[in-house]
Amino acid sequence: MYHSISLSAQQMLALVRSTLWQNPVDEALFSKNEVDWQQIAQLALQQTVGILTFEGAFSLKQSLSPPKEWIQKAFSFIERNRRTHMLIDKCVAESVTRLSDKGITALLLKGQAYARSYPRSEMRQCGDIDLFVGEDSYHSAYTAIKDFGWKREDQFLPKAKHYGCWLQGIRIELHRMAGQLPSRSADRKFQQWSRNQVSTSKRRISIAGKGIPVPTPTFDIVFVFLHLYHHFRNGGIGLRHVCDWTMLMHAHSKEINPNELEKLLLEFRLMRAWKIFAPIAVEHLGLPETACPFYSKSYRKHSKMVLSMIMKEGNFGRARHSGAKRQKGYFAWKIYSFRHQTLCQMKKLWIDPNTISRAYGSYVIKGMTRVIKDIMKMD
Repeated sequence: MYHSISLSAQQMLALVRSTLWQNPVDEALFSKNEVDWQQIAQLALQQTVGILTFEGAFSLKQSLSPPKEWIQKAFSFIERNRRTHMLIDKCVAESVTRLSDKGITALLLKGQAYARSYPRSEMRQCGDIDLFVGEDSYHSAYTAIKDFGWKREDQFLPKAKHYGCWLQGIRIELHRMAGQLPSRSADRKFQQWSRNQVSTSKRRISIAGKGIPVPTPTFDIVFVFLHLYHHFRNGGIGLRHVCDWTMLMHAHSKEINPNELEKLLLEFRLMRAWKIFAPIAVEHLGLPETACPFYSKSYRKHSKMVLSMIMKEGNFGRARHSGAKRQKGYFAWKIYSFRHQTLCQMKKLWIDPNTISRAYGSYVIKGMTRVIKDIMKMD
């Protein structure tokens, strides 16, 4: 089974590459082919790479540039994102500082930390804020945000991966653990390793005039891939996830020990998936081969199949569900979601049968548990 990449997707990728590396766009893709600018914009937004795509389009010569109305909308989108970046940066600095005043060290995961690997941080389309506070400070952080007066989620679950709250309309997740793996043995190794990585990190990055704690480069490289692969398995990712991974590998290429990275990927059962995704970073996003550990041309066909899935599913699988009507009734929606999730997992089983089957089994068990609890509440 081999999936092709549409012309609009190829053109969008060319614009994204141009912006990431600040290089001229491959104009042959635009001068020798039809260009559906509306389709390119729709794809870019579904893939959460709007700014990267739009800035690439602005660099085209005038005879190939998009229509005036398209450019105006793109400029408006970029400006909104720039303002959101400033607000999120401010919220990061405030939340980390206030938690520190309570004796809680919060490390910034993902998001605004990864944005610093781009040519300009505002090129990365904004998301929420993820702060790692750890097992020991998890309840203390939950208590602290109550004192701060931030809007909180209704229920606090001591064993949940994270807890959500809001500051100035920006969602913040306080993480008890960074992530989870489907395999119990691999997950035990990951939890031990991640706790050590975040507890020993001395890295700081400057955000809104504050020194913000962040994990080690090795942790970031492994975690960004673990995170994107988790969401790819369980619904879908946007191209932004792969761009984050790509730019982090580029930013930290001289700091990563290949032998250590290989050991970790094997222990966490991520090596095959890593090798399948690697050609996307190199051949479609322009990362130099020397900055991409374990890249192999032999995985090109597999990689293009994955890229096709990413393009069709969109960020968190939303493109796959676009146009689908919300099913009326609790059970109708649960059946609809179960069916789509099952189809999604089965289509990807070939990538890593063991890991994906374990993840699917976990999804089924958690889903059944949730339904039983909801039925009991209904009674």
